Amino acid sequence: MNGYNGTIFAYGQTGSGKTHTMMGDMESSEFKGLTPRIVEHIFDTILNSPSNLEFTVKVSFMEIYMEKIRDLLNPTNDNLPVHEDKGRGVYVKGLLEVFVGSVDEVYEAMRRGQGARVVAYTNMNAESSRSHSIFVLQITQKNLNDGSIKTGKLSLVDLAGSEKVGKTGATGQTLEEAKKINKSLSALGMVINSLTDGKSSHIPYRDSKLTRILQESLGGNSRTTLIINCSPSSFNEAETISTLRFGMRAKTIKNKAKINAELSPNELKTLLKKAKIETAELESQIVSIEKELVSWRAGQTVPESEWVTLSGKTASAGLSPATVAPALLDIAVSRASATTPSSTTALAISDDDREEFLRRENELADQLAEKEMELKKQQTLVEELQEELNFIKTREAEIAQENKILGSNMTEMQLQLEKVMFENKESLITVDTLKESKNELERTLDSLKKQILELQATKMPETKDDNEKEKRKQEKMAQMMAEFDPTAVMDDKERQMRETLVKLSHMKETSKPPTDTEEIASQHFELLDVKTQLAHHQVEITELSGLAASREAEISTLRARKEEVETKLAALESEYEQLLEKTIQEEEQHFGGETSNVVQDLKSKLEVQYGAKRDIQEKEIEELHAANIQKEEDIARLQRLVSEKTKENQELLSSVDTLRKTPGTTSGLSTEEGRTPALPALDVATTEEIEKMRKTMATQLIEFDAMKKKLMRDLQNRCEKVVELEISLDETREQYNNILRNSNSRAQQQKMAVLEHNLEQLKTVQKGICQANETLKKDLAVADRKLSTRNERIQNLESLLQESQVKIETQNQKYEAQISSMREKLRQAQAQQAEWGSSWVQSSRIAKPLRGGGAAHVAGEDADESDTQDT
Repeated sequence: MNGYNGTIFAYGQTGSGKTHTMMGDMESSEFKGLTPRIVEHIFDTILNSPSNLEFTVKVSFMEIYMEKIRDLLNPTNDNLPVHEDKGRGVYVKGLLEVFVGSVDEVYEAMRRGQGARVVAYTNMNAESSRSHSIFVLQITQKNLNDGSIKTGKLSLVDLAGSEKVGKTGATGQTLEEAKKINKSLSALGMVINSLTDGKSSHIPYRDSKLTRILQESLGGNSRTTLIINCSPSSFNEAETISTLRFGMRAKTIKNKAKINAELSPNELKTLLKKAKIETAELESQIVSIEKELVSWRAGQTVPESEWVTLSGKTASAGLSPATVAPALLDIAVSRASATTPSSTTALAISDDDREEFLRRENELADQLAEKEMELKKQQTLVEELQEELNFIKTREAEIAQENKILGSNMTEMQLQLEKVMFENKESLITVDTLKESKNELERTLDSLKKQILELQATKMPETKDDNEKEKRKQEKMAQMMAEFDPTAVMDDKERQMRETLVKLSHMKETSKPPTDTEEIASQHFELLDVKTQLAHHQVEITELSGLAASREAEISTLRARKEEVETKLAALESEYEQLLEKTIQEEEQHFGGETSNVVQDLKSKLEVQYGAKRDIQEKEIEELHAANIQKEEDIARLQRLVSEKTKENQELLSSVDTLRKTPGTTSGLSTEEGRTPALPALDVATTEEIEKMRKTMATQLIEFDAMKKKLMRDLQNRCEKVVELEISLDETREQYNNILRNSNSRAQQQKMAVLEHNLEQLKTVQKGICQANETLKKDLAVADRKLSTRNERIQNLESLLQESQVKIETQNQKYEAQISSMREKLRQAQAQQAEWGSSWVQSSRIAKPLRGGGAAHVAGEDADESDTQDT
């Protein structure tokens, strides 16, 4: 605050609490470190200072990691060079200096720097600092009244701890960091020893970047405070003693601190005016002295009264006139010797040469920094190439593993392909055999067609016999149906009922009631007859219904038995087919091509069996079709009968209704005439009986129709079976008679046997030739199939190889796309971070002057002042 340079640094072994002492927890008021407390004190002092003082605060944060200076506020600035000039002294070129205007802004800068600092885990500290950090606050004080300026700089140094590798267990990169840390601390100890022993003429500041930066703090223009951090553990006894000895040596260093002040313009003007007056006086004295000197050289004696008397500092120094002449003589001699060419150059280095050397040193330091930057870039490039090489190696290993997996999958697919090819061959062989059997069957069918044509040509009489048989069958059916037709009986009964109904209708049409008792009695007896007929009919209907029910039960049992037999037959056929296929496969596996004939014979037998079964089914279908047609005809006929019966029933009902009306009139007439008093009761009973008779007749007609249909169906089926049996019996008799007739010609039979034997031999020879031809064809077909299968296999393998290559390419493209996307995301994140950092840096370059007395930032000056750091 008063223009002095100050330094506070903490020294001690690793894990002794240096970082906690310097930084601590900035958010906690109790555990704050030294640096936050100093910052708060500085800003409190600024606020409590007079209002004519204006302050500007700049902060910078750096670390020395692996003997390289890194800017923690702008981490992209790495390996910064150290420069020195006459005005600024030792400074770091390119270090970012941030203007701050409050404690929060300082804390933000400290947080950014602490986040970028390098730490690592060791056995003695979980977060061991691997670098020396230096936090610099530069405060400029300007007096607005006289314009004087004072500049002070406070360096807060957090040194990395000295490490004993045996205790920390550092390895690898951590070990290299420990070496650099111990080396820089050793250089610091050497500098302190050189400053304190009083014998060394050379101080080795340049042995380390740490001592070079702290050159002003160690025996220079600075007030330095050293904090010693010791471990209380007896385990670290030796390190604690060494630390205390270091503190004792450092305590003996004597610094020469001075105020870094700049004069005001008025003071500079006063000094300039005073210097001009002194210069004029000195010039007049020089002229008089030169005149006196010329006189002395000429051998003249100058009176003592004319001697030049010195004024100013020379006179105040107490120089006597006796000593003036020799002094002037020495000055003259020195000037003469300086003008002579034989004058010698002084050995001491002048200020210009020193500045030239410093400038050259700075240039060399810049070049060294540039070379180190290039080396760092090359190292990063090498690391990137190494990472890419490692990635390529890992990718190569992954591809090799994928190739192994694909190879195993390929072998499995080849095995599956061979299996499929074998199955395909078997299926092709089966198809060929089926085609051959089909061709043989077609040839057999053609021969059978020819034989059928020949038989049709030779057996025309047999067709006539068949027609006669059919006619005879139809005649017998008609005869049996005529004999067993129950409709005749039913027609008689229906005829009687119709006669009765006609009588009733006739009675209704005449509409003359019987007047005689005999007529009434006859009508009564007729009604009784109709009742008895209806009762008989009802009994017959019940018997026929029971018979129909029994027939239906038999039919249902026969149907169930038929379905059961059909299911058993289907199951046996499926089992037989499975057994046959299994046997064929086993024989083909055991015997190969030798079983082709056996298989062909079995298939021919099966085809014959299926053909016979198909013929039987076709016959059954034809019979069922014929039966269906017959049933449709019967149904049509019965429907006609039902319609007729319904008409008759309606007629009976109408006649009964008319009879219901006639008794009333009859009773009325008889009452008026007074002939028969008992007639009305008889008419009422007659009406009731007629009504009952009508209802029973209607129901019986319906039952008659149903029973008639059932009986007709049953009778027709039985007649058809009987006719078929009779026809088959006749055919059997005819065949027996033909056999008896043909048994007489023995010679003809012998000739036929010889011919048949010769024919069989010819068939066997032809069959052998055909089999040889077929085997040759099969071999040729097998060879063609093998060639085609090999070609297909080659094509399949090529297609699989292409597919695998395409998959590998797609996977590679996918991985490359993922890598490119990750790189793009990383680049975007870095760009965002750099953009945010650059925006923060740009905003921090604006100066933020502070006034004393609690005033806010100076308005209007924030936009005018800029960063005053030298680059």
